[in-house]
Amino acid sequence: MASSDEIERCPINDLPELVLVQIFSYLSIDERPALEETCKLWYNILRNSPGLAFTCVVQLHAFVEEPINPTPKRLGRVLPRWIRQPRDQPTHMTNIDPRPYGYIQQYLKRFRKDVKILYIDVEQHDVSCRYVLCQLLTLFGPEQCSQGRQIRSFRLRFISHNPLLMKSQNIIQALRVFFQYDASRNRRESLISCDLSGLTISLDDDTVLTLIKNNPYLRKLNLQDQSLVCILTPFCILQIIDMLKELEDIWVDMVSLSDEFILMLVENSDEQQIIRKSRLNHLGIRIRREEKFSDEIDTKLWQQLHEKYPHLKITLNFGLTTPLNRIRAYMNADLQLPVQTLIINTPIPVVDELCLAANSFSNTLEHVHVYTSGQWAAMTRTTAFNQAVIYLAYKCVHLRTLYIDVALHEDTIEEIYQLHPHLREPGASKLLLTDSPTHTILPQDMGDLFG
Repeated sequence: MASSDEIERCPINDLPELVLVQIFSYLSIDERPALEETCKLWYNILRNSPGLAFTCVVQLHAFVEEPINPTPKRLGRVLPRWIRQPRDQPTHMTNIDPRPYGYIQQYLKRFRKDVKILYIDVEQHDVSCRYVLCQLLTLFGPEQCSQGRQIRSFRLRFISHNPLLMKSQNIIQALRVFFQYDASRNRRESLISCDLSGLTISLDDDTVLTLIKNNPYLRKLNLQDQSLVCILTPFCILQIIDMLKELEDIWVDMVSLSDEFILMLVENSDEQQIIRKSRLNHLGIRIRREEKFSDEIDTKLWQQLHEKYPHLKITLNFGLTTPLNRIRAYMNADLQLPVQTLIINTPIPVVDELCLAANSFSNTLEHVHVYTSGQWAAMTRTTAFNQAVIYLAYKCVHLRTLYIDVALHEDTIEEIYQLHPHLREPGASKLLLTDSPTHTILPQDMGDLFG
């Protein structure tokens, strides 16, 4: 059987007609109609079936050339040869040729009324990809969807670096057009899930307010973009809680939350004149370097939140730049945070923090992820760190997944498996004998991250 590399070098649609004729000659005359009808059926399904358009995963990849092989190739899925395009155009050209992505555009244009799930991955560093992305987003705006749309789940994710930290205002504007479609009068047209966590640009209040105004039936909303600084204001988050009566799952940055946010959740509905049709089940909080300028945490408010929402689960995600004193502050047992998932991104050892988490979240903690950086992996690989991990596994009786990218002692791993045998199952844990750090911090990035 041919390997994937061999198929990539010689895709069947690049074979000359003479070769295909030779292959088909092995079929008897009575066998050929079956092949013909099969190909017609596949063609009709791919080309004309609205049911196939219910779920659309779009991948916009940049075009690249290998230095040795002059044949233009594309990262990701293989496109037919006739739509490939080498990247040999002058960089000063302003006209963008969208033809390499013409099939994607035409397909979505034809079935835009049928799409229910739309996931877009884009290499945003490439100007052509950004142009096509904006075209696709505006395709689902109010002007071009005058006959209606029914997208229920939407995700936009950038899958390449953002070297110049571009604001990509054109993408933000296209997102606003996408969100301007008014689904407030028809529940079947409103977004239910919206995931914007894959963006490397900053979401602003105007964009988010446009989203929630026109999609009041949202149940899941992830606003934890990958920009260096969150610019969403507490007012915006308050509007989300006020307008989305069916919200069950929200992911935000701690810097955007305020005491009023918790008060709005815990106060009686009669006093607030708010009637919530569903209960908040999950709150995802990310804490980064902005927290070093924050006020003290109001312990009583968080305790009230826990009393009002006894079934609430919290994800605590500490960014790479979070000061250690703020990590310890949010692990204070007096807060009574029902933390189900703990994510610690750290460039330095977190022995005390793991022990504190074990004591504070022992009854609720189910998922633990510790991600380190390559420069400091050796500092983390200590006997004290191994003991802290064992203590965490011992105290957290409901532990379901444990991911640690620093090398552990062999006897440490075995002891953890004895405490939680299910962690031996594929995907349940990442316990290594050699370092495999997640983050690599370049010297030129030190100022941006820790400045």
